[in-house]
Amino acid sequence: MKKGFIALAAGALLVLSMTNISSASDKSEGYKLVKANGCLACHAVDQNKVGPSYKVIAQRNKKLYGDKAIEEIEKAIEKGSKGKFKDLGITAVMPPYNYLGKEKIETIAKWILQQNK
Repeated sequence: MKKGFIALAAGALLVLSMTNISSASDKSEGYKLVKANGCLACHAVDQNKVGPSYKVIAQRNKKLYGDKAIEEIEKAIEKGSKGKFKDLGITAVMPPYNYLGKEKIETIAKWILQQNK
């Protein structure tokens, strides 16, 4: 009986740990760019910090812009943005990251949209 409970508890912990994998284990190019360019100082995948979470960014842009969401996210990365998330109490200004270039900005924007889960 005790062994069965221990096995069940261990299995439950394994499942929980697998479903709670953090972005730190993300090996995608988009995540690598986000990490390398200091984006995680203001953003996190699933919780608001100084800036909105990537999940919130993805959900809001998909809802407001549909198929054009990627262009809106790319524009915000390239030119910076402010005031888009005031309703969440987020008043920070995002600086422009135009120096990254179109290809890297597109990679980051695609990765952000993937967080809409």
